[in-house]
Amino acid sequence: MTLKTIPPRRSRRSLLAGGLLGFAVAAGAPAAAKDVAGGKDHPLVGRYDGATLQLYKAKDYEEQRLLTKRITGADIRAAGGRRLSDANAIKVAGKAFRLKYSGPKGRSALEVARNLQDGLKAKGFEILFQCRAAECSDLNGGELYFALNDESPMGRGDIRSGVPDVLYASAVLRRPEGDVYAGVYVGQFGDTPETLVDVVETRPMEAEKIVFVDASAMQQAIEADGRVALYGVLFDFDKATLRSDAKPTMDEIGKLLTANPALKVVVAGHTDADGAFDYNVDLSKRRAASVVATLVKRYGVAPARLKSFGVGMASPVATNDTDAGRAKNRRVELVKAAE
Repeated sequence: MTLKTIPPRRSRRSLLAGGLLGFAVAAGAPAAAKDVAGGKDHPLVGRYDGATLQLYKAKDYEEQRLLTKRITGADIRAAGGRRLSDANAIKVAGKAFRLKYSGPKGRSALEVARNLQDGLKAKGFEILFQCRAAECSDLNGGELYFALNDESPMGRGDIRSGVPDVLYASAVLRRPEGDVYAGVYVGQFGDTPETLVDVVETRPMEAEKIVFVDASAMQQAIEADGRVALYGVLFDFDKATLRSDAKPTMDEIGKLLTANPALKVVVAGHTDADGAFDYNVDLSKRRAASVVATLVKRYGVAPARLKSFGVGMASPVATNDTDAGRAKNRRVELVKAAE
């Protein structure tokens, strides 16, 4: 059933008492004629009545950051230029969605945003953070745009810049089967609001999809092919910091190098094609250097036996047009070097 906007002369209290919800979110409403092909509303967020779905993206497993505090210049500097960091955002992972709506014409961004926020609350979501215009950043209104548009693994170029009025809210729904996080951004373009919705349904990653390579298998691959690709060397999102679950694979690399004291390797970092070329090269370079530093410090490998190298997206092993392909391209390789 499509839920209509509150009539102007009736109080919200009276509507709630009568069993109606006072917001214009149409979860599960019939798709508009101009909706993007294959797109659909997320059932826990829905859409503002009369809006058109222009963008629909879904990934089986992705990491996403949702803003939980005001963006400040000090936090950006401390995070090396990133607008979303541990200082102001929460990082969540799971099945991820990104949807963009336009309209309806004649409505304000404020009205659309407040209705969507009320809809989230009615479904049991807790609002983590909300802001409007200058409340979102101590720099300028564009910082929120850049944070959501340029720093999201769900893609870039999904929203327009130069918005005179913007509103944002992040929220979480706690569930036994996995929490659901939502970020809702609404901007005003003339007489037409535009809405960007990010949703992450948290759940454990399918462990069987990770290929664990032990020291013996690494040695066999290097002897046969001169290289071995490793998918268990995992890093924090958009960082060169090794995650705790990278330790089993790092332990095996340490065993390999300890058992073969004459072996020298190039540690090569690889990324997928999401993001700018130069940025990915730099990220892969920093990640490879982090692996080398850990092998030296934690496993006692002589620095002269190791060389780090950042390949970026330049050497894919699969297509970058699918989630599965991009996952194969994100890897660390050990390449045998001349003795």
